[in-house]
Amino acid sequence: MEIPEPLAPVLQRIAATSPELGDDPVMAASLYENVTSMLADAHRHYTDGLEASITGDQLLADEHLATGALHAERMQHPAGAMLAAEVLFDEYLPVFVDEVGATTPAELLRAARALHAGIWRRFPAGAVAYTEALRQRVTTANLDSRAHIARDLHDRVAHGILAGLQRIDLALLTDPPAPERTAQLEAAATQLRRALGDVQNLAVALHARVGDDLLDAALARHTADLFPDTERVTISSHGTPSVLVNWRAEEALTILLEALTNWWKHARDAAVRVVFTWSDDAVTVTVDDEGPGFDQDVLAQGRLGQSTMRERAALIGARLDVRSAPGAGTTVTLVVPQGAL
Repeated sequence: MEIPEPLAPVLQRIAATSPELGDDPVMAASLYENVTSMLADAHRHYTDGLEASITGDQLLADEHLATGALHAERMQHPAGAMLAAEVLFDEYLPVFVDEVGATTPAELLRAARALHAGIWRRFPAGAVAYTEALRQRVTTANLDSRAHIARDLHDRVAHGILAGLQRIDLALLTDPPAPERTAQLEAAATQLRRALGDVQNLAVALHARVGDDLLDAALARHTADLFPDTERVTISSHGTPSVLVNWRAEEALTILLEALTNWWKHARDAAVRVVFTWSDDAVTVTVDDEGPGFDQDVLAQGRLGQSTMRERAALIGARLDVRSAPGAGTTVTLVVPQGAL
């Protein structure tokens, strides 16, 4: 892709200001296409002699909505595009003035307004598309969570209650000798207590909050509530912990608790290690168990709550990786970026 000479330094400065735009080939190509289209609109705006600075009867044009959707897909916040637009206006205005041959104060003002309109008319559509994409992700994640909870209630809680009641019914119907009756009732009580524990764990997980804690401290607190009888969970932290923005911390906590819940369901007899590694720009959390593992080529990505976990990770701009193999345990890695965006 050959970039015209006047535009090259502008794109270089934008890439330096917003590396995520320059480093991603798809985003870099989109940036070039949008910048050239903006400048073409600005020239048209100037030639037509329009005086308004930010107007347009197609603020929600399909091509602009598509750009916003692309940014949302790659978790590029609209603020990054706005910063790029400021750089474009600041850097290209002198070039644009020369291109249109503006000399008088009125022409200079019209040139500034034309460039401004060509650039900024894109952002309503981009912001709308970005917000809509995030709304859809939130909806999907919430629906997946509800389905996951319903499945747990049916498969774990209801099954445990039914098994306990069946043992009680067996004792009542067969009227066995006292020692056998006692054993049956104790087994029933064990089943019902386990079902009660599952309900309590679900309630704790649903109400889990980071609050004023750091993410590692919040996870340790909720882990103690969810799995009080096991010593197989260890949580360690390396580097200098820092406060994540609340909305990002809450979603990260939900993802990590889901990973630990999966360990409890499928590998509770094995040890599990949670390691936080803090850096200036991100916190990396690994949840690594020594359980039976599973074949990732056989089990669907939606299994073990992975679908919901991936949706939530995408919402906060985090990276989620799940690695497992039969007999080799399971490792979940979550990389959560720092910063407000």
